[in-house]
Amino acid sequence: MPVVDVIDQTYVAVPPRQLLDAMCDESAWSTVLPGVRLRCFDDRGVLGRRWRVSGVLDGTAEVWLEEMAEGTVVHVFLQADPTDGSTSVRARRRAGPAYHARLKRWVTHVRDSLDVGRAVGDPPAGVGGPDAATPDVTTSRTAR
Repeated sequence: MPVVDVIDQTYVAVPPRQLLDAMCDESAWSTVLPGVRLRCFDDRGVLGRRWRVSGVLDGTAEVWLEEMAEGTVVHVFLQADPTDGSTSVRARRRAGPAYHARLKRWVTHVRDSLDVGRAVGDPPAGVGGPDAATPDVTTSRTAR
């Protein structure tokens, strides 16, 4: 099992296309995880990407954008081992939670920046709301 084994899911009330550029931007990943380089080996379009990870970590990473209800579940996976063999056992044990925390903060930041201005419980922009057309059940039943 890899030392760094991150599996994270976050719901974002925006469609996958709005998340794709932010979540699959390799330069953003290198900002969030300094010393990590990504090389895409599976571009799945709006569903996300899979990468080979190199640099301070050796392994794989993935972003899967799963459309759900009125938004998207962002799945982030990172399975890798530190490449610095001199790292202590204690530091290696702390590496997984540290990388998980960095990735979670980043996904939360992206979510908050894309979903700005929407009150909790309100539908995303362009979905539902008081102006949305809803069928009149009474009329359709009496018209039979």
